[in-house]
Amino acid sequence: MNSIKTAFAKAIADSLGQDPLVVAGAIARPPDVQMGQFAFPCFSLAKTLRKAPQAIAVDLANTVVAPEGALVSAVGGYLNLKLKPGVLARLAVTEALTLEPGLPVTDSGKGRNVLVDYSSPNAGKELVYHHIRSTVIGAALCRIYAAAGWNVVAVNHLGDWGTQFGKLIAMWLAEHNEDREAALADLSQVTLATLNRMYVGFKPAAQARPELEDLARAWFAKLEEKEPFARTCWERFIEVSIAALSEVYTRFGAKFDHFLGESFYEDKLVATIARIEKAGILEESEGAQVVRVGDDIPPCLIRKSDGATLYATRDLAAAIWRQERFQTDRALYVVDAGQSLHFKQVFAVLERMNEVCAKGCVHVPFGLVLGKNEEGQWSKVSTRSGTGAPLPDVLDRAVVRIRETMEALAKNRNPEPEGKEKERFTPEELDKLAESLGVGALVFNELKNRRLIDTKFDLDSILSFEGDTGPYIQFAHVRLAGILRKVGMLPDPAKARWELLGEPQTEDVLSLLTQFGERIDGAVEGNEPSSIAQYALELAEKIHSFTHHHRVLDVEATPERLLLVMAAKKTLAAALTLLGLDPVERM
Repeated sequence: MNSIKTAFAKAIADSLGQDPLVVAGAIARPPDVQMGQFAFPCFSLAKTLRKAPQAIAVDLANTVVAPEGALVSAVGGYLNLKLKPGVLARLAVTEALTLEPGLPVTDSGKGRNVLVDYSSPNAGKELVYHHIRSTVIGAALCRIYAAAGWNVVAVNHLGDWGTQFGKLIAMWLAEHNEDREAALADLSQVTLATLNRMYVGFKPAAQARPELEDLARAWFAKLEEKEPFARTCWERFIEVSIAALSEVYTRFGAKFDHFLGESFYEDKLVATIARIEKAGILEESEGAQVVRVGDDIPPCLIRKSDGATLYATRDLAAAIWRQERFQTDRALYVVDAGQSLHFKQVFAVLERMNEVCAKGCVHVPFGLVLGKNEEGQWSKVSTRSGTGAPLPDVLDRAVVRIRETMEALAKNRNPEPEGKEKERFTPEELDKLAESLGVGALVFNELKNRRLIDTKFDLDSILSFEGDTGPYIQFAHVRLAGILRKVGMLPDPAKARWELLGEPQTEDVLSLLTQFGERIDGAVEGNEPSSIAQYALELAEKIHSFTHHHRVLDVEATPERLLLVMAAKKTLAAALTLLGLDPVERM
């Protein structure tokens, strides 16, 4: 379809004497498929041409030579292009049949590099349910950017440094009666649950033994000095954290090229501060060092009066190092909206330093996860509501619930006709399917709305097979897969009579198929995975309407309809894969 749009833009540009790229940028999709596939608005030309937009559209309709297989017409203040049914069907279906999950769909980002910093939890603690947002949004953006042809580098900026590790070391040693040899010998027994228990238990322990606070600070100081015992404990704690995190990431399909936590940039902080000072923007303020970044933004604190650095210092060091290492054209920070001021300060400092990376740094904020409190009202996550529970536990609950639902549906299902063997799942297959549906439901719930909208944790609605849910979308794919299994071999597209695919519901599906690449490019420009989620919902609804109104398997059905089913299935599978949902074949 890009070739048609390009030809349409060139024809208009030739008629107006304008740049085809500028014209192409103004071309949009009409609100109704009956109006056509593309529309050029004439309103911006009214002043220069001294004509009403409607008159300009009529003039263009009389002078513009339409691409082969298309018609142009004036509709209000727009010049519309509509493909003939056979042409639309041929282009839409043949293009969709080439789709394969994981392969680029467009080349809009070809030759460009994007770094996506996402998830980035604190090590030494369990992932809690609200950590799901950064993880699934970031993972989806990685896949969407790759589908647009970008070279993607995924980074987990793990919170693996700071006083909390001094606290863990102090607690671990206290549990071994300050016996370092015994503490070292037992390090192999440390699990994430152990670390979480010590992290949570530090505050009450420090209330009983106030000296623990000083010990924690002292141990972190030793860790910074690379004292052997402290370093060995810290390395084990990080190893355990990453192993536990990786298990969760595997379930989400989240992948990272690098785990580069805060500790990685420790030896780069002095050079970063020197770089800021060389730019002539570092100032003294009450003993601390700051950079002023504007009248409406507080100064960015670079180093405290005691010489300690902060998150901002590490993020500055990270941005500079990443640019030099990966030559990024764009760097996304998928972090909650509560950190907006922090990133405004960091990006403003980079601008004042005239760093190359400043222009490409983008904060990708998102809203809260809400759960019901004791009064039944939606509020920020809490352990009592269930949304503050460890993320693996919530995943397990979703999977169990889905499996129970599937088993109940299987018991109530009508018996198969006599002589027809019933399709059964092995226990292992059922486990895998429940995992795909349960995890996919949670993922889709976080991606179906625009990311700045708060999401609600209501497991009943999340796991429903009806409405705008993950199981509904996956079941739509299963229906298409079931139709094609019954057919066996598809007709040859080269022999298709594309002009037969001209019914109203058919045209809706065809038009939507041609928009997949545009939706991907739009999702990239807005860093908005919900664009793909809404596209998948729309496609599922349109193809369901098509199969409801038109025979597909009957002997009277046209084989071209089966090609349309296959095209829709492949497109829906590709969309599901971009979101992180498994395009399951049967339920």
